[in-house]
Amino acid sequence: MERGNMESVGKGGKRDPRGRPASTAARRPAGHSRLREAVVSLDAEDIALARLQAHLRRTETIHAVVPSAATAPRRTTVRLPAGLLARLRERAKRDGVTASEVVEQALERYLRSR
Repeated sequence: MERGNMESVGKGGKRDPRGRPASTAARRPAGHSRLREAVVSLDAEDIALARLQAHLRRTETIHAVVPSAATAPRRTTVRLPAGLLARLRERAKRDGVTASEVVEQALERYLRSR
């Protein structure tokens, strides 16, 4: 046997016509992909754990802290003169809050003082 052939056989890998190692894809059997290598079969323990985690997520969602009806913001309509409304919107923009927040703070201060 000649030396060149022994080296390629001795290294144990397939070679392309130029003598370089063949690509990984070329060494895989037909119909075999990286995706198939990555897929792992699930056993009963994995399935049970996944079901338990899903149940816990559902339970946590159901029992999440929900503001009570008494503390949840409610909607009302307030009629204001155009000048006062303009000042309200200007103040809200300057403070970086909504007009509702400005009105809420003002009403809290007003009602506390009485």
